[in-house]
Amino acid sequence: MDKLFQVSAVLALVVNCASGIPLFGVQTPKSYVAFGDSFSSGIGSGVLVDKNVACQRQTGSYPRHLLKSNPFLRDQLFKYVSCAGNKLADIDNQIAELANKKYDLATISIGGNDFHFGAISSACIYQVTSSDVTDPQKLCDDALDLGFAQLSNSTVRAAFYEKFDRIQSDVLNVNGRMYVANYPKFFARPREGDACDSISFFPIAGMAALNMTAANRRRVNELTNKVNELIEKVVGKFGNRVEFIDWDSLFEGKRFCEPKNSKDPIGANNPDVFFNDLTTTLESPRVTDASQWTPGLKVNISDTVQQNSAFHPKAGGHRALAAKLTSKIHSRLMQFNAV
Repeated sequence: MDKLFQVSAVLALVVNCASGIPLFGVQTPKSYVAFGDSFSSGIGSGVLVDKNVACQRQTGSYPRHLLKSNPFLRDQLFKYVSCAGNKLADIDNQIAELANKKYDLATISIGGNDFHFGAISSACIYQVTSSDVTDPQKLCDDALDLGFAQLSNSTVRAAFYEKFDRIQSDVLNVNGRMYVANYPKFFARPREGDACDSISFFPIAGMAALNMTAANRRRVNELTNKVNELIEKVVGKFGNRVEFIDWDSLFEGKRFCEPKNSKDPIGANNPDVFFNDLTTTLESPRVTDASQWTPGLKVNISDTVQQNSAFHPKAGGHRALAAKLTSKIHSRLMQFNAV
């Protein structure tokens, strides 16, 4: 009987969701808008969904997976305004694209660029030797210091609240809900002498300026943790219409430098590693032309899409978040408190 009840309940959910009938006083969401940066646009997760090359909105992103996996969300009521490279200040422009329309559901991933994640990747992870740089480690340290300094920047801290509040006030319908995702840490817990400690992530021997030391990985992870704590704290100031989603926990065991992957700690093409590396084989047609491959590699690392996809989630990482979001949405709809 229990199994029969569960099946019946799920079938009722699907039927009612598809028809838009409110369940237990909660309106089924039909319209959806996705805000954010490259972690929301999904660079490195698939192929472009539109002609906007700069924003790199791709098929494997969590907004696209969320849209496809929920029958009540309608394609014609979906607006995708996430854009690679965007910062908190760009959210106003993303909102402007909506032309004052309201939505039942919103998701957002934002803030990484305000903390210089891209510059840190270039300086600490893919830095190449240069006659202009006499101390490669200092270049990395300086980039990380800039990122950490932003944590005490009152303008940045206030911007999180301001943008989330504006979405809640100007974009969400009366019963709408926004989910705010954090950032997954890039590295498994660093240990001196582990498989990553003496290797470089830059793929051309002799050109790498730095090894991916445990000390550098530890600082990168620490910054990500601090940014996540800030995001969660800001979300906590809102009511139940704005909810924090822990994307980071879904990457446990699936980061760079996992102990179980000691023979291939980067895991560029390992589906069990949820991040792209500079040498990951992408779906994007512009980077699959063998005639353009970098000598000795099966990718073209001079291509900007290839470069910018590094240290961004693969489709598997996006699917995991979409599944968690789906579970959250369904759980909210399937509350039997009133029964």
